[in-house]
Amino acid sequence: MMPGTRFLTPSITLAAALALGAYAGDDAPFQALAASEYAHQVVQQVTVGAKPYDTQDLTTEAFGKKADLLKYGVFPVLVVIENKRADSLDLRQLEVSLVGADGRHVTAISPDELPFIAKNGKRRPSTPSVALPVPLPKKKNPLADDAIVARAFVAKMLPAGDSASGFFYFEARPERGDTIYLNGLREARSGKEIMYFEFPLTNGNTDGGQ
Repeated sequence: MMPGTRFLTPSITLAAALALGAYAGDDAPFQALAASEYAHQVVQQVTVGAKPYDTQDLTTEAFGKKADLLKYGVFPVLVVIENKRADSLDLRQLEVSLVGADGRHVTAISPDELPFIAKNGKRRPSTPSVALPVPLPKKKNPLADDAIVARAFVAKMLPAGDSASGFFYFEARPERGDTIYLNGLREARSGKEIMYFEFPLTNGNTDGGQ
């Protein structure tokens, strides 16, 4: 598994995602299910579900045939967060990591970093020697696809009773025993942090207390 150095903090509510009408490249509609339909964990009336998109069929279903993320070592994981609390959640400090069976952590990558992986085999340097952004031929770069950006998790606030969903992208290969780790969810009013979530991407249904 390749190490990651950045995490993705944005997300959008499920209702907003549906309003945007996100469609795969072959015009097949994509819609996330309830968090409980996936491997999930419940903590303090917040349910987090996650589904690994670890096959070409799954990535085609979500992003279309042109965006072959797995081919370039990018592993997309769908995350759904449901807020059943009485108050809103602040997601601005949300951190999401993929944890391998051997304990290695890989933090999520922002979608705007992905085209550099397809072009150069690595992400944009933190201290570039040339002016950025480097012009990239959007139509020819398989990781500069509108669907990848449109489906990213981008919500920053989650109202009471609402859901948010979207993909996090990891520079990693899917492995048996992968788990997802989320922390940084906070009560919007008090700023108090909700207990972290950590569960397997398969058969990971757990109840951490309500």
